Amino acid sequence: MIRFFFILLFVVSSQMLSAQFISDEEPEYAKDTIPSFRDKLFFGGNLGLTFGSYTYINISPIVGYRIHPNFSAGIGGIYEYVKDNRFTNQTYETTLFGGKIFAQSVVFDYVILYAEDNILSLERRYYDVVHNYPEDGRFILNVPWVGGGLYQKTGRGGMYFMILFNLAQSANSPYSDYEYRIGINF
Repeated sequence: MIRFFFILLFVVSSQMLSAQFISDEEPEYAKDTIPSFRDKLFFGGNLGLTFGSYTYINISPIVGYRIHPNFSAGIGGIYEYVKDNRFTNQTYETTLFGGKIFAQSVVFDYVILYAEDNILSLERRYYDVVHNYPEDGRFILNVPWVGGGLYQKTGRGGMYFMILFNLAQSANSPYSDYEYRIGINF
């Protein structure tokens, strides 16, 4: 994993270095054209898969809108399935789903600042560890994230590597205090 991270960091940094020789000026013929709504849309998301005695499936598509060339916002969906039968006395199997809104800003041509707010539906029997919800079934949890990282523009989209911090401070949160994200928008 560490070797993969350093290879990715090397590839991204070498792309950033070669980008210094490309002119950022728009051609004369393009200065008067205003991008259409469709041209400002971008798509992306996360896909995570693990199979075996611990099975994890994450599908989190997003759609965003470029409000400014360096600032965008959008929405997305979240679906996660977890099944853990590593322990013989009990099998843990659940799904969580919800939605998210996000905003991101690219500063200094390759640094990205990012904020996201997740609204999740969780099963009470697995995630309500402090017993705040008296009814069986599901409950809603808000999980905000903030962070930043490296961003490399590639045509209309880009590639990113970010570190995000979980601001929920809740024992009920299914996530750790931070997470790494690597992805592509197109």
